Amino acid sequence: MPTRAAHTFPFSAIVGQETLKRALLLNAVDSRVGGVLIRGEKGTAKSTAVRALASILPPIDVVSECRFGCDPGEPVVWCDGCRTRRDSGPLPKESRTSRIVDLPVSATEDRLVGTLDFEVALKQGERAFHPGLLAEANRGILYVDEVNLLDDHLVDTLLDAAAMGVNTVEREGISHSHPARFILVGTMNPEEGDIRPQLLDRFGLCVEVEAIREPEARVEIMRRRHAFEEDPGGFARTWADAELELQTKLKHARLRVGGVKVNEEILYAIADLSIRAQVDGHRADSVMSRAAAANAALEGRSEATLADIESVAHLVLAHRLRRTPLAKPPADTDTLRDALVRALTREPDDARGAGSAELSGPGVGQSSIFEALATTAEPASPFDSVSVSLESALDRTRRSIRGKRQETIASDGGGRYVRAEPASVGVTSSDIAVDATIRSAAMRQSERPATEGLAITVAPADLHKKVRTRKVGACIVLCVDASGSMGAASRMEAAKAAALELLVDAYQRRDRVALVTFRGESADVVLPPTASIELANLKLRSLPTGGATPLASGIVRSLELLEEEIRRNSDVVPWLMLLTDGRGNVGLEGGAGADDARSAAARLKESGVHAVVIDTGGSLSSNAARDLARDAGAEYVRLRTADPTELVRTLRSRV
Repeated sequence: MPTRAAHTFPFSAIVGQETLKRALLLNAVDSRVGGVLIRGEKGTAKSTAVRALASILPPIDVVSECRFGCDPGEPVVWCDGCRTRRDSGPLPKESRTSRIVDLPVSATEDRLVGTLDFEVALKQGERAFHPGLLAEANRGILYVDEVNLLDDHLVDTLLDAAAMGVNTVEREGISHSHPARFILVGTMNPEEGDIRPQLLDRFGLCVEVEAIREPEARVEIMRRRHAFEEDPGGFARTWADAELELQTKLKHARLRVGGVKVNEEILYAIADLSIRAQVDGHRADSVMSRAAAANAALEGRSEATLADIESVAHLVLAHRLRRTPLAKPPADTDTLRDALVRALTREPDDARGAGSAELSGPGVGQSSIFEALATTAEPASPFDSVSVSLESALDRTRRSIRGKRQETIASDGGGRYVRAEPASVGVTSSDIAVDATIRSAAMRQSERPATEGLAITVAPADLHKKVRTRKVGACIVLCVDASGSMGAASRMEAAKAAALELLVDAYQRRDRVALVTFRGESADVVLPPTASIELANLKLRSLPTGGATPLASGIVRSLELLEEEIRRNSDVVPWLMLLTDGRGNVGLEGGAGADDARSAAARLKESGVHAVVIDTGGSLSSNAARDLARDAGAEYVRLRTADPTELVRTLRSRV
């Protein structure tokens, strides 16, 4: 039975998601736009759209037999091999399709940047470079699904390559560099955590994708998906004309974009808009001008206009606004259009009236461009007084005596290769340290008979394995008394602010924060362990208070959460922050409140969890919280008031 050829869902057949498709097409027209980050809930065609883009990308010219696909027309960025071959005469060229290269979140650094070619080293006794994914992605698209879950060391490597356009490898006795100019496309679900600001800014555009709410459109999605699954080839043929038309449009836009005029008035409008947005650096200005020119080229025009800026501004600025922990939903586009008109005419800010609003500050979220440009300022958030500092206590939690964050040995092949050690006799490993193995074998070649076809004879005793490390994450559970005791409301407000502030730091370091409250008869997990500010905003909108004080239930439920996290990841550093006055009056399953609280504290001490008891009793504090901390083997801290700023400062200094 013949094998059916694999087919990709056609780009033209995707229903809706016009903003997403426009962002991808702009990058296809001009790679200097800088890539796109696609954020949204699962099942919204994020991955489908990215993979479908490959089928409509026009072919590109490459140097024949070049491992890196060098451009014949740009000798300045050729690899060393092409430069050497050029000395012997003109280089032949050929046409090939543009590539979309997948970078799995589980990829090793060797797979990404390349490494020593083991086969050449053994057979010929020479050091040769084996290209990685960055080489394959040169002049194409590097696609990272779930980019927010990518290991930090891979993120650093991507940042270096994207900034320089060159991948430089210095490892395993080799030194090699090659061009690595690629469009970085990432998809992510914000509920699974955010990404580091350095990587976030590296994406030229950002798209927020939501599920379509119109019944007719959703029905059409089902129809097309079912038709594709039943007959991929037939479905592809149905959309072949539309795909060819779009590919031709892209090809012409690529030829046209270099000649698109962006006049000085448009440039001033872009600069003014970026200033109003108070974005850091100048990348937003450059990206916006490139994207506006690409949009004009895609529309068949030779000059960028205000309409082009309006089409791309929200894609460029959405992820670059300075954000506070509490975000607001975006408003309509009329305010953006008004701001663009003012920017184009260089209308002074004081003409906007006394009630004008800036593009950053209290209440402005990551995607709140439009609302931030509105002419009436919004009321300040109750948490605006809490400073957002990048000097996270979570970082200090894991510092060694040398002042660096602690790292753990990775046993799953992930992490950074830091050293090699002899492999155990009789134990096989897929993560062989080629450099150390060859060095060990080379020292004994004079003692060994030559093996036919091999330049080096390797004995089992020569084998070395790689030792890899990765940074250790933390899980912090805030356990808060939400009973009817005095100060419960202010205690809950402070706890919300603390959770959000810790998350601002945590999403950069793969740390997770949870919130448990106890009131009435039991404890509730209000916020499960997460690194997502968006999820925290959703879960922490309303936190009820009142009732009795089941202190033991709060401690036990928090410990259960941490035990679940440790089972999921044995490397995690567990922390429990208990906000209470120490007076529990409801026990476990009808037991005595005070006795069960002491028993729960003893269990906390035996667990080895790092714990801090924060006494929120204020001037009415008794010895109950202090005694509880002693029983739990925890540090005791007394707060004068449940002020958000003081609580955050306490957590960061103690953790």
